[in-house]
This record gives sequence, structure tokens and C-alpha cells, in this order.
Amino acid sequence: MPDSAHRFRTRLSQSARLSDSAISAAWPDWWSDAADASPSAVAELRFSVARKLGLDPRSLLEEEQPRFIWDDSAKYKNFKGDEEKDRPAITAFGTSLGRMLVKATPDFVPLEGLEAEGLRKSILSQKPFIGLIDLLAFLWGIGVPVIHLRVFPLVAKRMCAMAVRVHGRYAILLAQDSQYPANIAFHLAHEIGHIALGHIGENSALIDMEDTNEARDAKDDEEIAADRFALHLLTGNPDFTVGKAGEGHSSRQLAEQALSLGPPNGIEPGTLALCYGYETAEWGVVQKALGHIYTSPIPAWSVTNSIANGQLSWDELGDENASFVHAVMGGA
Repeated sequence: MPDSAHRFRTRLSQSARLSDSAISAAWPDWWSDAADASPSAVAELRFSVARKLGLDPRSLLEEEQPRFIWDDSAKYKNFKGDEEKDRPAITAFGTSLGRMLVKATPDFVPLEGLEAEGLRKSILSQKPFIGLIDLLAFLWGIGVPVIHLRVFPLVAKRMCAMAVRVHGRYAILLAQDSQYPANIAFHLAHEIGHIALGHIGENSALIDMEDTNEARDAKDDEEIAADRFALHLLTGNPDFTVGKAGEGHSSRQLAEQALSLGPPNGIEPGTLALCYGYETAEWGVVQKALGHIYTSPIPAWSVTNSIANGQLSWDELGDENASFVHAVMGGA
């Protein structure tokens, strides 16, 4: 006889190291304490949770170590943690979620081989510069779903972004949040670069972990190439530099220059300010400048998931999976 629902949750938390929020998101709405007395309901509970979190359901029916599927199929960038215990949970959670998102996004145009310059020209034919919403509109327009995670598989989220490939299709999961869209636009453009440059194998995933200063100093060739793609897409030059001639700007001076010089050159002002930060490391000045550039800051996750909520074909998911995706998106 399988263990009780309470002990089952404990196994998921302690043995599989899953966060309480991830377990709660995957827990079916129909479950009640009374269902513990029904062997068929107990079995269905485990199958339901397994489908959503990427677990092997057979490992959940008895008191053994929960096993993740897809736990050895992903590439990790800048991973710092317990590879044996943490990576399987992140991979399986993201891959399972990515499969659901692809199923709920019907139309698709291949991205492999797409050049940054061509995409930039296409977007700029209708916009003065390329920002977060423009990238989201492009991706949803070609059938690549993008959501921002509000629930994470591990207690320490660690992940920055993830791109999942499922039968030749893709989904992007953003994890890092910001009040200013330019920060997230670069991460999203970076994931587009990974996809366009063919960095993700079939039925696999690529996970970019936290973007720390240490990580920036240890980037591999794929990370460098994806950065260059993103910079080319957002600025028009993969080697774009603002130079250090303006080093020592006040935050207001930086904001004024970004607002005046960015749009005429097809660059979103926030992106121009971030480029200054990467070159000068004056991040305090940059963060204050972003506050001047964006007079009404809005969490990027809210914008991203509001768009996703209107684009996903929820009926394709079924009630249980739709409830899970809603929960992972913060109830968007």
C-alpha cells in the first residue's frame, strides 16, 4: 500500500528536494483527505503529480527514492550546486512544463539558422527599437511560448532562464525578474540566440543559471555566441560598445543620454544604460538611471505572463495541467 498523502509530500520534499511551492502547484484540486482511503485515488494522485513534475510514476507508488525523467538530457551553463541532486529536479520540471506549453501553442515557425540582423531589421520595420514586449510578440507570433516562473522546482531558485526543445519545437522559461524590462529583454534575446544557433539538442533543454560576475568571467563558446547574438539583435552590433569616455556619469546624466541617443540608433534606452554598466561596472549608477528611464516600472514577470495568459490555448491542456501552468505563472 502506498504511503499517505502527507508522507508522500514529505518524500517529494526531502528525497526529491522539490520546493513546497512546486509540490503545491502540482497537487490536484480534486484531492481531499478522505481520498487517502481509496487505493485508486492514491495511485491517481501519484500519476498526476508525476506528469507535472517530470517524475517516473513507478518510483512514486512504493516507498523508494523518487526518480526524475529527462535528468541527463540537458546542458547547464554556470551551474553551482549539487549536480546529482539538484540538476534532475530542474531539468525534469522545466522539460515537463515546456511540453505542456508547446502543446498549448499551436502554430510554429522554425527558428534554427535565424540571423540576428534579419530579425532586427524585421522588428525595426515597425518599431523604433527592440524591447521586451517586441521580443515576446515575435516569439508568440512564430509559436514559441514564453512564460516567467513564479514557482521554482528548488527552494533556492538559482535559474536565470531555460529553453526547452520538444520534437523540433521550443519553449522558453524565464526565471530572473526585474522592475525594468531591458534586463529581461537581454536574457530573452540570449535564449533566442541559443535556439537560432542550434545549441539545444532534440528533446533536451539548455539552462542558464544565475548571472553572477563569476559566471561572466567563465563563459564557454556557446554562452559567448548567444551573448553576441543578443547584443547584435538589440543594438545592431555584436561587438557593440559605448566606450568609457563617459565613465563617471551621474544616474540622471546617463538616463538623459540613453533617452536621447538610444532611439535614433534603434536601441532601447534601458539596453543602452545596461551596456554602460557592463563596460564600467558602475551598477549603482545604472540602476538609478533605469529608474529615470522607466518612470513607471512594472515587474517583468507580470508583463510576460499577462501576454502568455492571452496567447496559450488553455483548452488544449486539460483542467489539471492548466491549473498547474496557472499556478507556475503566479495565477496569471
